[in-house]
Amino acid sequence: MSLSFNVNVGPLSQVGLEIVSMATAYHLATGAYGWFKANERSRSLTQLLSVSGGELVGTSSFNFHVYNDIRTHHGMMQGVIVQEQKVHSTGLPKGSTAIPDHPGTACLRALTAGLLCLYELDATIEILQNLVPYALIQLHQDDATVEIEGPLLTSLRHWVSAIALEEDSDNFRKYMLQQIALHQSRLTGMTFDELIDMDHTARNEIPFVIGVLRWILTPLHKRQYKQYPTRSLQVWTAASIMETLGFAVQAASTVVSKSDDYGNTMDASYRFGEAPNVFLVVPTGEETDPMQVNEVPGAKDMPRSQITMIRGIPWIAFRHLRGTSEEIDTQYLADVWHYSFKSARACFRGIRAFKQNVKIEITDSELVGVSEHHKALLSEFSPHLLRICGPAMCQFVPMSSRTLGWSLSELKEQMRILRTEEERFRMTSPCRGNCYVLFAIVLGAIYGLCSNACFDGGDTLSEDSEVAFIPDIIYDHQGQRLKSWARTVGNGLNRPEIPFSEWSDLLFELFLGKETNSLASALPSKSTYTNQQDPYRERLFLGAQANGLTAVAGIVVVPSLRPESFCYFHIKRGQILNLPLTEDHYIQASSYMEPPHTIELDPEPRNSNLCRFDAEYTELDMRIDIEPCWETDPRTVLFVARVHGVPIASLNISMFLDRMSHHTVPCGCPEPLWEVPVPLAERWQFLSLYQLKRTTFKGMSFRRVDVNYPDTRILIDASQSVTATLYAVSILHVKQLYIAENCLACAQRRALMNTQSSGVTIIIPHSTDR
Repeated sequence: MSLSFNVNVGPLSQVGLEIVSMATAYHLATGAYGWFKANERSRSLTQLLSVSGGELVGTSSFNFHVYNDIRTHHGMMQGVIVQEQKVHSTGLPKGSTAIPDHPGTACLRALTAGLLCLYELDATIEILQNLVPYALIQLHQDDATVEIEGPLLTSLRHWVSAIALEEDSDNFRKYMLQQIALHQSRLTGMTFDELIDMDHTARNEIPFVIGVLRWILTPLHKRQYKQYPTRSLQVWTAASIMETLGFAVQAASTVVSKSDDYGNTMDASYRFGEAPNVFLVVPTGEETDPMQVNEVPGAKDMPRSQITMIRGIPWIAFRHLRGTSEEIDTQYLADVWHYSFKSARACFRGIRAFKQNVKIEITDSELVGVSEHHKALLSEFSPHLLRICGPAMCQFVPMSSRTLGWSLSELKEQMRILRTEEERFRMTSPCRGNCYVLFAIVLGAIYGLCSNACFDGGDTLSEDSEVAFIPDIIYDHQGQRLKSWARTVGNGLNRPEIPFSEWSDLLFELFLGKETNSLASALPSKSTYTNQQDPYRERLFLGAQANGLTAVAGIVVVPSLRPESFCYFHIKRGQILNLPLTEDHYIQASSYMEPPHTIELDPEPRNSNLCRFDAEYTELDMRIDIEPCWETDPRTVLFVARVHGVPIASLNISMFLDRMSHHTVPCGCPEPLWEVPVPLAERWQFLSLYQLKRTTFKGMSFRRVDVNYPDTRILIDASQSVTATLYAVSILHVKQLYIAENCLACAQRRALMNTQSSGVTIIIPHSTDR
């Protein structure tokens, strides 16, 4: 059954792409853990406010009609669907709740949408926690107060989280950011260096932003100040956003740099029909930001990840050097970045998985001209990066540390003070520009190499592909996050030392802008958790969603026997529709395993030759889907085997990966053998796929097949297809399993070493996929 354009199914109505499972997609949108929760949580928030002694109201400085028009013309949520071995994107005309009927909710929604253009979730909630009681609550009693804390704070957090999911996947965010860039380009009255210097500040500006938003939310006739001066580009940008969203304010395009102009601007009365101005002031000694709050913000004032084409990454990372008079400016660093990106990308050969660790295989770049100085500089990040950074180092970095500004100790000191007040006193240091050159080489090489592991529309990511980039990555924890990226890549280049979880976290940070925290520490944090009853305690991630981008592993798109299929990801813009997400927005493999059931075996087997015995079996009309684990936790996923569309078994994905990674037997023979004579005394049993499929328990759902019989030897021929092998590997309850990767004789020899306690099973897998 599928969704069509005319089916009325809530947020999935009028979707122009058929969705194979309507019930699954609708449940994942509206169920207990669904993404379409804004209306429900809005009602909860307003009712809780009412219980607390107030009503959510709008402000007269907000024009709903302007907001309604701009959302209608420029907004459309995007969805992502994985089906038919492809990753599709589609518009969701009914997927947004951005235009509510309630005036108070509409005003709060507009305010929240604007803040989410600038800030991550925690900072947005902290700002709203201050603004809602200040301007958007009408009290039941004049002498009462309502504070956003306790249950109200939790309700607000849940509501903002639901709004953030929608806004991240809505094209309206892209439109808003374009409007910000357009307004900034029209600023006059200051040099570009002065503008960049306003943006390049180490102070937390959230109190300043709260101040201007309080002023904007105050009705015009109650505002103490006719105009609002600020020395913060972030405050001016917030005003620009609110202007676009329909609030009574204008972000003035003229910058005030003289005391006389400041006085005239402050005293000017706005004409009828015009909104009052927020105007930028280049330091003149005059008062600015008169309504800033005197509170120490708990949230970090970090710019949120930005959607950009890959080629735009250096322009964001090094934006503070744009238009400077120095030789090393943003344009130069972008050239360095692209050179390093292309040379690292070209040397990629593939990924090999070794026992759930990743090895990155490359063609080593030409190292002629690489000096010990180059090696020492890269050792600050990872010495193994020299294999992909060599050409760029030779091109842009001198061979000797005696060259002015290229001493390792001086560069390390410069990295320490980047974007601090201390750096302002060393702006003329030659080390400053050279430090950015080194960053550009390392950052470009990491993106160039890892872009080969992600796909956009079936092709590997190109420089025109959209990704989410963390703008201040080179400053984050004094560059420690960039160094953790470098160490992870370096370990993968040296030998298979990157666990699957760390590799996926790296790609999620690089291309989704998702901060995973596991790379910032030597110990696993958010990427792992412990469940003492779970035999597969590592969380296995098959994808993630962040900043409006979704990544799904290759195994999710096309079933495969290769462990490497867990290491490649497909990336699309939009909200994932037919796969569930955990609370931290991962697609996570379920730990659920069905209980095993014994199977009847031949009491007197007379097999004297091990070989493919079931290759002609043609009745296996089976497919493998990835679905929510309806049995226990629908926020996680597992394999579901179907015959003629009917589910016959739920299969554990982590167990499948573990067995394909640890139980395959490579061939050590001069020539592989697929027919092996064996004595009758070994009592080899042949177990067919037909027998595995018939394993039921009192007419209920199919169970795993228990073949843990002492002193028993079993051969299963699953060579018919990838689906057959995946099913056979996952359905068995067995301790000693051997998968004959390239040779049946080698698997048989290994099996005979372990037959006393629990018996052994050999599987002949499908070969063309390997």
